[in-house]
Amino acid sequence: MWLLVLAAGLLAGAPARALDIFTLWSQPQIPLQMHEGAWADYRTQVMAGGKRSEGITRIACLSRADGTTDQAWLLELLPLQELEDGTLVPLPGQGLRLQLDRSVLRREGQLLDAVGKIVRYEDGVAQEVTVRELREDPLLSASLEADFRPDHTEIKDPTTRVIQKQQYLCDQFVFSAADTQRAQLPAGTMIQVSTHEVTAAVNSKIPFLGLAYVAERVRAESTLDPPSRRFSPPPPRIRVEIMELVGFGGGAKPVLVAPD
Repeated sequence: MWLLVLAAGLLAGAPARALDIFTLWSQPQIPLQMHEGAWADYRTQVMAGGKRSEGITRIACLSRADGTTDQAWLLELLPLQELEDGTLVPLPGQGLRLQLDRSVLRREGQLLDAVGKIVRYEDGVAQEVTVRELREDPLLSASLEADFRPDHTEIKDPTTRVIQKQQYLCDQFVFSAADTQRAQLPAGTMIQVSTHEVTAAVNSKIPFLGLAYVAERVRAESTLDPPSRRFSPPPPRIRVEIMELVGFGGGAKPVLVAPD
């Protein structure tokens, strides 16, 4: 989640690279659209290192009356909580408000290049964060500027997803990439092979990137050449992240109070 990575990094410290709503923004098979007033809620699950975490996040594009302009969209990213009756409501005073240049629709350069003013809200207190500050944070900038470019794209059979009790026929794709890195050690050459696979179900009626469901699986496995009895490579690392759309619509209203 590129925007979700941004939210996680600014609200809870620098993040690791993670799946997000704009992970596939550069892929021509994926519909990229921004509509004023559009909103979408995603339930996320992350499984890594024997641990599992969950969350729900809303991304909303505000109307012109609420700050969107001819040059940039005004977005809010809001962590949500689920009430006993299943209603999703924003956590009070928490979230991000940011400007996203309309040039993003050209799918050129890095997404961070299209980010303008950013305001972070914690416990109702607003603080502006500059793009320069993001770039100077090595972990955060690495996450935000990471650009997933798959080596292979596979078209799967269409699948039906149920969202808000309605069925949506979705195109389904699998994007995959592999990377090999080598490091020279006293015991030999450490070879690490990383595989990255993203499965996505998309429908053009859904705002932003049309994502109804997306799952990412990253596996990193190391070997030593030649093998050594004295040194064992680290065990394989696997990270699985899932984003599932639970609702979307129009008429988004601002939740975060603009600073004076």
